[in-house]
Amino acid sequence: MMKMFDGITEMLIIVIFEVFVVIVAMGCDFSSGYYKAKLRKEARDSYGLRRTVSKFILYEGSMIIACGIDSICYVCKFWAFIHVQALTYIPVVSSIVAIFILVTEVLSIWEKADAKQRKQAGKTAEMIGKAINKETLSEAIRQALSSTKEKEDKENDC
Repeated sequence: MMKMFDGITEMLIIVIFEVFVVIVAMGCDFSSGYYKAKLRKEARDSYGLRRTVSKFILYEGSMIIACGIDSICYVCKFWAFIHVQALTYIPVVSSIVAIFILVTEVLSIWEKADAKQRKQAGKTAEMIGKAINKETLSEAIRQALSSTKEKEDKENDC
């Protein structure tokens, strides 16, 4: 009876490592979002923390279900049945789920960075718009046109 579980420990160690990596990625995403919200002076309330807890339950629940599928595949000798014995000690489903979650977390961090940069660019444009009035703008255009005309005159003289 216990013979069917021989070697499952190695596979479960890999799954535990994948679960840990997913938790670290979620922590990075949470801290990134919290820090950026703080920089933008946005509210950091229980709603955001609730979403993080929901995401934790969803992601880690998915990892546990994937681990269960891998364990069943191991115990039932599924990979030997379909003649792919090389995958016997590898948690294939758990690894695929972990990769999907990690890609999602990386994209989430990048999206937050892009949103921050877009907002910063908008603030910069607004500040420049307030600083420049019609007189300043017309003077800058006049200087640019006169310097261009001077360069053309020098080139024509040569």
